[in-house]
Amino acid sequence: MNNPRKILFVDRDGTLIEEPADEQVDRLDKVQFLPHVIPSLLALMDAGFELVMVSNQDGLGTDSFPTEDFEGPHQLMMQVLESQGIRFSAVHIDPHFPHDNAPTRKPGVGMVLEYLRAGVMDTDHCAVIGDRETDLELARNMGIAGFKLDDELDWPKLSHQLLNEDRSACVQRNTNETQIEARVNLDATKPVRIETGLGLFDHFVEQLALHGGFSLELKAQGDLHVDEHHTVEDCALAIGSALDQALGQRRGIGRYGFALPMD
Repeated sequence: MNNPRKILFVDRDGTLIEEPADEQVDRLDKVQFLPHVIPSLLALMDAGFELVMVSNQDGLGTDSFPTEDFEGPHQLMMQVLESQGIRFSAVHIDPHFPHDNAPTRKPGVGMVLEYLRAGVMDTDHCAVIGDRETDLELARNMGIAGFKLDDELDWPKLSHQLLNEDRSACVQRNTNETQIEARVNLDATKPVRIETGLGLFDHFVEQLALHGGFSLELKAQGDLHVDEHHTVEDCALAIGSALDQALGQRRGIGRYGFALPMD
């Protein structure tokens, strides 16, 4: 089974490019990109997000909005984006008027139904990005996050919010031999508190956190009257599980050996 996909369903007019007063981008001179949209999209793609365009284009293909008037500006926009390394895995355009009540028109899910049915989305890391309430409603209908660009939320703030998720975790491990709780926060350096009942081992684990630059709290009660190895092994498993959960997409980490020489 393929890994779940982190997909951003991105609106076009008012989100990638400015929306003109007449709400139709039907001339080349109307193609004006929103500030910082290109570096923001590049950062999101670099973090593993897939881009899918979802756009309502009222009356596309009718006398009120001929297809040939749409294609030129749209292709120019796509060419500029691709020249900067930004690629959309799919582009979905709905041509209906609002009064058509088409299921493919946002906020209906017709344009994105294939993603919902296929079960390919990592829903915790998917979102709809747009500039209207209908985009937020689409997100609710899909069961994923929604973001509306406005005076308070621009592209730099949005990308920062999407890229800087919480990187902390808490793991409890209880067996017949040990009861352990390990708590890590990769974006903090304190507190570091280690209590396992094994002084030398406490020191080693403390050094792991200090040199790794992250907060680590570890409490363990084990059958030390029998042996030390159950406590040491289960602490390692708990810490490893907590680090695995906190790391998520493995952003911003490096090998310990790159920080200081080791033999």
